[in-house]
Amino acid sequence: MATTATATATVSHIFGTRIAGPSPGAGKYRAILSFGKKKKEAKKAPPKKPIIDEDRPVWYPGAQPPEWLDGSMIGDRGFDPFGLAKPAEYLQFDYDGLDQNLAKNLAGDVIGRRIETEDVQATPLQPYTEVFGIQRFRECEVIHGRWAMLATLGALSVEALTGVAWQDAGKVELIEGASYLGQKLPFSLTTLVWIEVLLLGYIEFQRNAELDPEQRLYPGGSYFDPLGLAADPEKKETLQLAEIKHSRLAMVAFLGFAIQAAATGKGPLSNVAAFLSDPSNNIFKTLSS
Repeated sequence: MATTATATATVSHIFGTRIAGPSPGAGKYRAILSFGKKKKEAKKAPPKKPIIDEDRPVWYPGAQPPEWLDGSMIGDRGFDPFGLAKPAEYLQFDYDGLDQNLAKNLAGDVIGRRIETEDVQATPLQPYTEVFGIQRFRECEVIHGRWAMLATLGALSVEALTGVAWQDAGKVELIEGASYLGQKLPFSLTTLVWIEVLLLGYIEFQRNAELDPEQRLYPGGSYFDPLGLAADPEKKETLQLAEIKHSRLAMVAFLGFAIQAAATGKGPLSNVAAFLSDPSNNIFKTLSS
């Protein structure tokens, strides 16, 4: 009986709300009553401002990189104004209503979300499961950058040695036959094109068969690193950063070559010589034409 009285004393109900009783021996009862006063709403915490890592280099001072560019990749400067490297999210919808007896059929709601992984598959044509993944964009950037470095060096070298601008090299080949740096080649231009297609096609098929993303870009070995420059991991990262910087510069440079060729019809060296001879007049003349 005493146990029941004690349990009843320690717990009471006021207006249907269970209230914990006082501690034994306190000699007082507590009650929570409300006389129409509204409770103050809890203040919402202000949104957290994104933390800017001052030590991380970005493409311009004070830029806030997007969350999917976390700086883990070599040469990542947080530049993605169009969000091209943002992980693609796919929505799964339910079936739309197709009841012909209803006046209006409702569209299916979203029932799921899915994000594609960036796994590499052993398929020679499209090894990446997600074509808009950041890993594939990095591979395209490095490959295009290497071609741009070769093209920039080739355009400058050929014009310096032969006097023929890069955009006119194909015309000379068609008229005078296949040649390289002024030296005649023992086969026709058509044969040269077939050699390039078969050789480069075989190399690309072999490269796409590689499943390791690192090996796809930096195979190393005696063929691609005969001097062992990338043997040291720290030195390898420095060389990779230097390559991506030169690749981006070369892509911009060759874009400039193409714009100059379309505007003036001359090669890069001829344009530089014309600019140095009369900078102001040549700029206005090009812009006005």
